Amino acid sequence: MALDRPDRSGAVRVSAPARLSFTLISLDGSSLRRNGIAAMAVDRPGLTAEVREAADGIVAVTGTAEETARELAAALEALRKLWDGPAARVDVLEALPQHSGFGSKTSTLLAVGHAYGRLCGVEPDLRELARTLGRGRTSGASTGLSAYGGFLVDGGHVNPPDFAEAPQKYLRPSRFAQQVAPPKPVVRLDFPDWPVLVLLTHGRHLGGQEELEWFHSVAPIPAEESWRTSHLVFMGLAPAVLEQDFDAFCAAVNEITFTGHFKQAQIAFQGDAVADVLEAGRAAPSVDAIALSVTGPACFAFTKRPEDAERWAWELKNRGLIRDFWFTRANNQGLATTVVS
Repeated sequence: MALDRPDRSGAVRVSAPARLSFTLISLDGSSLRRNGIAAMAVDRPGLTAEVREAADGIVAVTGTAEETARELAAALEALRKLWDGPAARVDVLEALPQHSGFGSKTSTLLAVGHAYGRLCGVEPDLRELARTLGRGRTSGASTGLSAYGGFLVDGGHVNPPDFAEAPQKYLRPSRFAQQVAPPKPVVRLDFPDWPVLVLLTHGRHLGGQEELEWFHSVAPIPAEESWRTSHLVFMGLAPAVLEQDFDAFCAAVNEITFTGHFKQAQIAFQGDAVADVLEAGRAAPSVDAIALSVTGPACFAFTKRPEDAERWAWELKNRGLIRDFWFTRANNQGLATTVVS
């Protein structure tokens, strides 16, 4: 969609939330659909960046890690050709932590791409933008949460006729998956104003070829485990969010964390660095539910007693079990842009 072109002497500022993931849903070898995810958006950590026309005509990115800067520069060059736009300078004022379970790469690419579209007088559809940039092939969470915020469940992708014969051809991490558009949300709800405690553990990043090999070592999972996870999401998490039933929500979160088949595989990959934090959360009276975002290493918890939970988190940090922690709230808006001078 075309917009009136802004004055290119200024910049477009964009802010975007982080993604926290509860679980992937359907990873067996016989169901009609694969993947699917339940996730939510939070204000912190968050991304803030400014995109402006580059005075020297050369694409430049500052304020973020080298890996992200390279991908942003490549994305801007591709979008420049698509939209016949100018070379852009991107200044990342607040970056999402990389490789931590926050959906940083997709969220950053979409936010900056959307802001660059505004600079070019284009209002890009985020799902189409994700497809153009090769994102969201497994999960539509970061794409949907960038667009809408809140809590969402996406329905994954329809399995092709040959899926049952070779499920590992299709059950893959996003960068290795088939070139398909991000799945659309089938549930999108405002998340209640419950405090969310984010915990950065000492776990490690899983990515690249190692992630593909790990994924193939744990998937496909038994069909009944996919069905059980689906039930926990659609009859546990989603209605509890809709009804703002904190206790029911926490019960579903803990059931996924401590009994979900695929989630157990993710926790096992991380080992004690994550498992000890999750078990500490399960044992703490001040923590009502705790989860691992994708394969981590970030965990997140829910509590009715934030002051007591903060003391508990300080104890974990003092014992060396976590690197950092903070409280945040759900973001129910998604990314936002403004024109600045």
